[in-house]
Amino acid sequence: MKKLILITSILISLVVQGQEYAFIPDSLKLLPIQELAKKQPPADFKPVFYEDGTKANFKEVLPLIMKNKLKPLMYVDKKGNYKALVVKNLTKNEDIKIEYENIPESLIKSGYSFGNPNSNKVIIYLQGGPVNYLTTYGFEALMNISGGIDENNYFLINMRESQTMYPEETEIEEITWEQAKKYNAETAKTLHELISYFKSQNKKVYVVGGSYGSFVGLKSIVDYKNIADGYLLMVGRLDMTQEISNAYSKGLKAQFEEDAITPIIGEKSDNIYTVNMRKIASALSRDEKYTELLKDTDLSNVNYIYSEIDQSVGKLTEKEIAFLKSKNAEVVNVKIEHGKYAELLKEGFKMLFKD
Repeated sequence: MKKLILITSILISLVVQGQEYAFIPDSLKLLPIQELAKKQPPADFKPVFYEDGTKANFKEVLPLIMKNKLKPLMYVDKKGNYKALVVKNLTKNEDIKIEYENIPESLIKSGYSFGNPNSNKVIIYLQGGPVNYLTTYGFEALMNISGGIDENNYFLINMRESQTMYPEETEIEEITWEQAKKYNAETAKTLHELISYFKSQNKKVYVVGGSYGSFVGLKSIVDYKNIADGYLLMVGRLDMTQEISNAYSKGLKAQFEEDAITPIIGEKSDNIYTVNMRKIASALSRDEKYTELLKDTDLSNVNYIYSEIDQSVGKLTEKEIAFLKSKNAEVVNVKIEHGKYAELLKEGFKMLFKD
């Protein structure tokens, strides 16, 4: 069902959860997402239902599934034949929480969780972007399918970055530079608090971030020291090219030539949301040179993957690579487009859990 939900590219899907509906015969069972991803239903597939049992049209719900607004649940017979599709509304932003017994009230709303809360391994994921929304079942698909994670063996959290808490704030008017920095400071603090809490529960905690998320990971180490058991950081930078950061801090479009070295600076977006997300991104890199900020920090538990053809953040310089290696980090270079870094997760997890 690759065309239906574009699993690996936009990461919108679900994992098996024993949901039951009165209008679905007991003889049918919920199909695991790994199987659903292999075969697309026909364009005229039916029956399709909303959660309340109301019948829907496959062509009608398809765009909403692709936009990560509906969650597809496919039911099959004993032979694996597709028999019924239920589409479920995503969790509302205000209802997103971490499902973990006795977690402090202050941390309940700091992310979306799934997996095994009794596992001794916790994965905290940091979204790329930045964006002002938190993915839920798309996160499950990312971990299960792109990452190949068995959720029975891990407790997984998609951590809230602070701009996701009240998304309307970044859509109404342009934020100031100080506001952008404050968003990032609060995000780094949340990460520190989550790591600290689960470490206090005798868990091993692993931080995973790509693109913007990799910068968040670095900032947390700078602000709160290297306290997680392991880090997997992908397609980011340590010392961002100054022209790019300066442009982003003003809301301008900026990227790199095909050499992933030469900056290309464009115009300021007329979309307030885009301008604000660029500011938040730049506020983690314009004034921060992580090779300097982390000069006294051991990074032997950091796994860093960068792309030599990354036109979004550029490729690491020789200085950045040498710095990481001097701090005992594991450094891997690949050739992949920036937006496809989810494809790196499986190998990245092998590096992260090699011990």
